[in-house]
Amino acid sequence: MSPHSLLVLACLMGIANSHPSTENLAASIRASQSSTGHSFGDASHAIDGNDNVDFNLGSCSRTTQEDSPWWRVDLFYHYRVYVVQISTSKDGGTLTGAKIHIGDSLKNNGRDNDVCATIESIQAGQTQIVRCNGLGVHGRYITISVAGRNATLSLCEVEAFGSHDPHHEEDHEHAI
Repeated sequence: MSPHSLLVLACLMGIANSHPSTENLAASIRASQSSTGHSFGDASHAIDGNDNVDFNLGSCSRTTQEDSPWWRVDLFYHYRVYVVQISTSKDGGTLTGAKIHIGDSLKNNGRDNDVCATIESIQAGQTQIVRCNGLGVHGRYITISVAGRNATLSLCEVEAFGSHDPHHEEDHEHAI
């Protein structure tokens, strides 16, 4: 094989390996949240594949009203996340100023990880696609938080899209 062919093959393999997945990375994995505000409001309801925005039908998560509520999904593997799609509860109010953190640390409930994006505003009962800054953010955990405010966090569906992005454990620090 010629050097030119090898270069073309290497470039194609690099593109193929970094191509975003078309499947939701967060579907039915493990979710947790700072509190549960109602028996219907379990954290796992935000990744159940049901995008119904009526909280009373049992497909949304909800925290109690508290200082700096958060919700987190453990993707189990490492991904480079490019896009997060969030649907809010139609009776949960507008989601304003929330941050999406992605990384490998559980320190501060994942809120010390890199910020993928800040949500300016998602109206109650609406869905918004949020693109992570730059070339995506690498990590195992996705945390959505409303820091520094007394609020309730209610999410009906959270989906994440990206590509598998493994690393060697000895090269990567996992702070807990």
